[in-house]
Amino acid sequence: MSFVRVAEEEIQLGQPLAWPLFDARNKLLLARGAVLQSEGQRQHLLGRGLFRKVEETPEPAPAGRATEISCPLEDVRLYVGETMQLQAQGEEARHYVKLIGYLQGRSVLVSTPVVDGRVLLLREGQSFVVRLFSGKSVYAFQSTIQKVVNTPYPYLHMSYPVLVRGISIRRGARCPVNLITAVTGANQKTHAGTITDLSTGGAMFVGKGLAGVKNDKISLKFRLQVNGGEQYLSLNALLRSIHYMPGPEGSPPVVGHGLQFEQLTPEDALVLSAFVYQRLFEDAAASTGE
Repeated sequence: MSFVRVAEEEIQLGQPLAWPLFDARNKLLLARGAVLQSEGQRQHLLGRGLFRKVEETPEPAPAGRATEISCPLEDVRLYVGETMQLQAQGEEARHYVKLIGYLQGRSVLVSTPVVDGRVLLLREGQSFVVRLFSGKSVYAFQSTIQKVVNTPYPYLHMSYPVLVRGISIRRGARCPVNLITAVTGANQKTHAGTITDLSTGGAMFVGKGLAGVKNDKISLKFRLQVNGGEQYLSLNALLRSIHYMPGPEGSPPVVGHGLQFEQLTPEDALVLSAFVYQRLFEDAAASTGE
């Protein structure tokens, strides 16, 4: 369910409303079938900003593409402590904050960004694009700082959005990476190379030679930067596919290995998911920017 703004020409005097009307805070103003009797009443309502609900029945997205969605913020499954991203209008820098809470139609409370151990100085009225990841979707909305609070701890009151735009990331989506990796094949020989794309269920490992044959069980070791810290992973995988690819100019071909992770521990799965979704978050941010 989402809301769209009602155009002035859609509201006619003396004619029953075709749908209920809501204000910018999703508060019901007039029920379906209500009749406006005067131009003054009509202009007063239009001045408040009128919206109506739209039932969404999105078509399935083509393979490999994301589905665009639009909905009220309260329809997004938000949890206290979730990471959100703030990007000031016209600036490249992006700052990560934590969701403290929100009151529908009033404000969204987030922690104040910290840069190099210091609280970032922000001003009331400053505008941002706010982005967040929930479930398998990345959402974004425009918001303005309503109040900067410094005690008992630094946090911000951000304006509450009428609607948020989102992109639903397809299952199994991979993020491009360049991770130095060591792979040990079934013959216990170790091969050095790089992971060039990564998902929560597998990876593409590229090396100078074959690390095994199809359906071999192998292990791989690599490091990830997650939430400002380094995490070391040692995972088991099945070799599902082999691809020969051109190497750098003047170099012999390289070999791509399609890997499927197996027997992930809960700890490894959590680290892997955090890294992959954060990268997908970044990649989708441009598509959800205003």
